[in-house]
Amino acid sequence: MKKFIKISLSVVIGVILVADIAASGYMFNYAFNKTGYSSDIKSKLNKDDRWFLRQKQDIWQQTSKDNLKLKARFLPAEKETTKTVVVVHGFGSASKYMGSYVRMFHNAGYNVLSPDNRAYGMSQGQYTGFGWSDRLDIVNWIKKINHKYGSKSHIGLFGVSMGAATVMYTLGEHPKNVDFAVADCGYSTISGELTYELKDKFNLPSFPIVPTASLFGDFLAGYNFYQASTKNTLKNNKVPLFIIHGGKDKFVPTANAYKNYRYDNGPKKLWIVKNAAHAESFDKATLKYITKVTAFSQKYF
Repeated sequence: MKKFIKISLSVVIGVILVADIAASGYMFNYAFNKTGYSSDIKSKLNKDDRWFLRQKQDIWQQTSKDNLKLKARFLPAEKETTKTVVVVHGFGSASKYMGSYVRMFHNAGYNVLSPDNRAYGMSQGQYTGFGWSDRLDIVNWIKKINHKYGSKSHIGLFGVSMGAATVMYTLGEHPKNVDFAVADCGYSTISGELTYELKDKFNLPSFPIVPTASLFGDFLAGYNFYQASTKNTLKNNKVPLFIIHGGKDKFVPTANAYKNYRYDNGPKKLWIVKNAAHAESFDKATLKYITKVTAFSQKYF
């Protein structure tokens, strides 16, 4: 009888382990592989995107520590300046879809550098960095800007969604010559965002799927989900941070904005755009958005 129970338990445990590995592997590829969910997000070029692509711009390139060739679009200001804003795209997007934000900063008189994060656009990579690997890539873009403009370099960081998380994670690296940062609808942790999406899209619990999926992340993408947290990256931040979030965001819940604001210990500002869903704040309140973000940049540049 005892032998039968042991065998039965072994079978049950084996089935559970196989199911967990299968579910975790599926979730990892669904969320992180460039051929997964992000490839199904169909973006259309708007008028500002088309304007951006028509402008005379330079393509910058870097090679990441894990030997990926990454590219970015550099649009110089109409009048020569040493002030540059790095505009970081979100999940399932690319630099060419950031035209509205690029144009906003270009109209304010700044140079704009808009990278394609790993696994997106012109850049290499099979798996998205989800903001965590990307933070080190952004640090390298910042170094290139500082090399170009020297001691007179002034830099602003701006990101939407995953790009906003990237910006807040980058602040934890204390990059040189960064004068301000704007984070629009960014999540606090990768694990928290995955937990929410599992429940929202599949009605599944986070345990043991997320911890096991993080092992896939370690092995295939080179980073651990649980390392990424604005609680850690913002606690010693002194760069002025403007947090924007849609009040009706169901993809990255608005609660993330309040967490990120609470975690930050530098000069900060929070704006909740009441009727905006995920990444809709610019479209829902365009004039206010441009006015507020431009004023914030001008205050610290």
